[in-house]
Amino acid sequence: MAPSAKSTAKPEPTAPLPDASRVAAEVLSVVPDVMNAIRMGMRGNLDAGLSVPQFRCLGFIGRHAACSISDVAGFLGVTLATASSMVDRLVRAHYVSPTTAQADRRRTELRLSAEGKSLLDGIRRGARADLAKTLSDASPAELAVVMQGLAILKARFVHD
Repeated sequence: MAPSAKSTAKPEPTAPLPDASRVAAEVLSVVPDVMNAIRMGMRGNLDAGLSVPQFRCLGFIGRHAACSISDVAGFLGVTLATASSMVDRLVRAHYVSPTTAQADRRRTELRLSAEGKSLLDGIRRGARADLAKTLSDASPAELAVVMQGLAILKARFVHD
């Protein structure tokens, strides 16, 4: 029997695994572009009578049912008077339903009306279609990797 030949092929170098700092830098470099694409998709699907701040207000109320005008002001980074005026316009447009809180009659709780929910859902559907178009030429394997990354980010950053 012939002696076994030793392999002379060198193993291919593997890329070093990224650390948290490098991943954080990449997230900070990519997320603004993704957010810009989302904003553009949302703006492109806004109802003609709805401003971007009003849309943001609707989205916040949709995610935080029973929030107050103070909560809206804090989220938008505006004065209480500005938030109150914006909410008032949304109430007059029948997108938001204010109710008096049972626990504290001085507090007004905000919820989306059926019309406001429908409007918000339509805007989001349009933006989702725009994002899907942008991602449509990615391979199924690439899309699976993106989904895995998003699941990791969701586990670390999304809190109720």
